[in-house]
Amino acid sequence: MTNRLITVHESYVNVELSKEPELVFHQFFANYGLTQRESEILSLLVTHGYTNREIAESCYISEKTVKIHLANIMSKIGIGSMRKLLAMLLQQALTLSSRTNESSRITTIGMS
Repeated sequence: MTNRLITVHESYVNVELSKEPELVFHQFFANYGLTQRESEILSLLVTHGYTNREIAESCYISEKTVKIHLANIMSKIGIGSMRKLLAMLLQQALTLSSRTNESSRITTIGMS
C-alpha cells in the first residue's frame, strides 16, 4: 500500500500545475468548444474555488446565468458532475505534464 501512495504522490508532484495552468485550461476549453464566457466561469471555479455567487459577482452576471453557463459546459463535455469535470482537468494536466517531461528528456538527450 505504501508504494502505491508514493506513486500517486510522485504523479502529483510532476504535474506542476502552477507553471502550466493557462496551457492546460486553453487546451481543455478548445477541445470542448467552450465560449470565452464559459471558459472564464470554469477558470474561476477551478482556480479559485468560487461559489456561483462569487462567480456572478466577479463576472457581473446573475447567479442564474452562472448556473446556465455551468449547465451548458457540462452538456458540451457530456458529464453530469463537477467531480468528473475536475477529474478530467487533472487528467489533462497529467497528460500535458508527461508530454512536457518527455520533450525535456528528448531535448536533454539530444544536447548531450
